[in-house]
Amino acid sequence: MKRTLSLALALMLVLSLAACAGGPQTASPVSSPSTALTPTQGEIDALNEKYGLEKPENTASAAGDSAETYTLTVGQMGTGIKAAMVVLAHEMGYYEEEGLSVELSQISNLNDGLTAITLGKLDILPFGVIPTCTFVSQGADLTVIGGTIAEGSACVALPEREAEFQDLKGFEGKTVACVRPETGHMIMKDQMRRAGVDMDTVTFTELDGFQSVVEAVLKGAADVGFVNSGFEQNAETQGLVVPFFVGDYAPNAVCCRQTTSGAVIAEKRPALVRFEIANLRAMKLMYDDPDTTIAKLAAFSGQSEDYVKYCIYDGCMKISMDPSLNRVVDFYNVMKANGDIDASAPDNMDGHVDPSIYLDALSIVLERYPDDAHLQDMMSQYSANNE
Repeated sequence: MKRTLSLALALMLVLSLAACAGGPQTASPVSSPSTALTPTQGEIDALNEKYGLEKPENTASAAGDSAETYTLTVGQMGTGIKAAMVVLAHEMGYYEEEGLSVELSQISNLNDGLTAITLGKLDILPFGVIPTCTFVSQGADLTVIGGTIAEGSACVALPEREAEFQDLKGFEGKTVACVRPETGHMIMKDQMRRAGVDMDTVTFTELDGFQSVVEAVLKGAADVGFVNSGFEQNAETQGLVVPFFVGDYAPNAVCCRQTTSGAVIAEKRPALVRFEIANLRAMKLMYDDPDTTIAKLAAFSGQSEDYVKYCIYDGCMKISMDPSLNRVVDFYNVMKANGDIDASAPDNMDGHVDPSIYLDALSIVLERYPDDAHLQDMMSQYSANNE
């Protein structure tokens, strides 16, 4: 499972966020689409009418001439591009074209972002999934409505120990460095249990950041570590190797999601659908026009175009707008099995994921671009991810 990573880029640490830091890559290769969920023209017309949308000329914007003003406040962390499609849609003016005003509101951390949602001060947080699952387990009125990225984590080790950790049995008796609010090591705990690893012999040491993980492995304070996208390349420039990506064991594993509240869904559903439409348009641009995508994200972030290209197209994260109800529920259960969520917490995460907003938006965008293979593939994957 060895992955060869380019050493050409010296990664900046600015984009490494505590929840699942670094940049995403594009979705998996397009498969043959299913037409089972493809809406009829009558259903599309009904959706457009429901949300005050019109099919535009030349498939540009869909905003009609509605007098109603749609607004959303969306959490953002600095100039990071982890929520790449939100940034791209904002920078391209897609939200305005969809009749939506979006304010990117700075937050200091994910817990503060979710607290702001529960207090009605923020509408959407497009980062993290661990805090969302934790808050829900404690009774918070939070709902996942879309995705941001999937996978994205990597194992790092010294070169002479690379083969040792390509077999999960190699983790027995080892010390593993990690950062708590990061999905990769939580997912791999589950994978190790499935592989028959004696978990009583594995010590997970939680550190304050991914650079600390790298240094612990380099110095021998830990046998191996897990980092998020971007830092796997940074780790290699410092002399480590990547025995495997978490996605090798858990393809499309859930990572950052878009979280809102039940109150926002009830009050602002048309705005949320327009938000997803604009994000899907950004995703189409990502596939169709890499030059513009890279230039816009580089200008926003202040990072080099080479770095942005790595994050969006070559890293171990995958951009994914699908809320992926099934994988969110699976991850919630992994957190419970790991002891990251109290075992007595209710098994109700499926009631806190609403994929219908994404489906409505995807249906509308697919009607605009009926021959787009990537959109067709997203529709074909919807059933497997959400039903």
